[in-house]
Amino acid sequence: MLLNKKTKKELTARHFFIFLISAGLVYLSVLSRKDFILNVRLGRALADTAFTFLTFTLAIGPLAKLWKPAARILSWRRETGIWFFLLALAHFLVVNQYLRFEVDIELPRLLGLIALFWALILAITSSDRAVIFLGPLSWKWLHSMAYVIFYLAAAHGIYFLLWRYPAATNWFQYPFLAMAFGVPILQLTVFVKEVGRQKADNINTMEIQKIKLPILEQKTIAEKTCEVSFDLSGQKFDFLAGQYIRVSVSNLLYPDPKGNSRVFSIASSPNEKNKLSIAFRDSGSGFKRTLMELPLGSLVEIEGPFGYFTLPKDSLRPLVFIAGGIGITPFLSMIRFVNENKLNYQITLLYANQNKESGAYLDELEEIARQNSRFILKNKFGYIDEEFIKQSVKNLKEQSWYIVGPPPMVAAVREILARLNIDSNKIYLEDFYGY
Repeated sequence: MLLNKKTKKELTARHFFIFLISAGLVYLSVLSRKDFILNVRLGRALADTAFTFLTFTLAIGPLAKLWKPAARILSWRRETGIWFFLLALAHFLVVNQYLRFEVDIELPRLLGLIALFWALILAITSSDRAVIFLGPLSWKWLHSMAYVIFYLAAAHGIYFLLWRYPAATNWFQYPFLAMAFGVPILQLTVFVKEVGRQKADNINTMEIQKIKLPILEQKTIAEKTCEVSFDLSGQKFDFLAGQYIRVSVSNLLYPDPKGNSRVFSIASSPNEKNKLSIAFRDSGSGFKRTLMELPLGSLVEIEGPFGYFTLPKDSLRPLVFIAGGIGITPFLSMIRFVNENKLNYQITLLYANQNKESGAYLDELEEIARQNSRFILKNKFGYIDEEFIKQSVKNLKEQSWYIVGPPPMVAAVREILARLNIDSNKIYLEDFYGY
């Protein structure tokens, strides 16, 4: 669900620009190794340039969270990933001419071939059409293989650069090591920073509980969308609006390869003391079918609350909530809580669904918008794009942005905000992978 679609003219210009960069890098690399025959020089130059492009593709995301200007080139990752494959393929074709009969390189060669195979799959599916055909969740899973490709390529390169030919002078050894270790270091740094940032902004003092609650109600609230409520009467379960819980069923009525538990954002308000509600798309999984068909009063185990995706402490900061489909659930809990307590938050909700029938809680949200002048609802049936955001929100840089939805939708909206020069420290994300 890539929402920042590019025109054919723009795509052509981008690929031509990257072609010029890659040709220049390969040429300079060939010139820097005059002690070797041309085929060896060309093979190494193609490998060096391919790994550089792969490193850029995987490093630019975490780098954008640490260094604001990098966010402006986030949208180039697809093109650089495709060119990594093309350069890696050219490298294989060149070196295969003089290495195919060399012995004792079977394992590193196999690692390289596996990486090349997956790079081919990812290059073929690096398009909006592929996202729509595969579905956003399947596409996201497939393209997470980019990290596997990186580590396979790194192992392949370490063998030939540092082990197979340790006596051969190769200046690329040092940039290669910096890139091979730089990507995981960047990812770890961003992870630590993000955890610290969310903890500092939204301190969760709630004690994790594990209780059994009876099913109170099961109903369909929108097209292929269900809500299940659990009876809290006589039991206490404190949480912050926006947090999530783990729901476990002791015995499934239908088999489910993912097991007998799932995590769900809480849709109900913390003010609701008699019931706890969750909502989800009806994917047909054995767990969801069981949850909807268990007799009322059946006990399920609830564990939580978890998460730091909650309202900021500062109620004077204007907020923009961007929800894709069932990603509305944590926002609904926040909006209900703010409205019930007449809190001073200024909230604009951009809510995307395929159509009106699939929009969960639309009637309730429209009613809150009519009653509360500090809550603005903007519906979008289809993709949220840059133009819709600019038309719906004033003073873009003054807002704090909260995004929930399928991972490709979250990533695409984040790229749009980067192009709009929104400070990454004002962007909070939560992916819904589906269950």
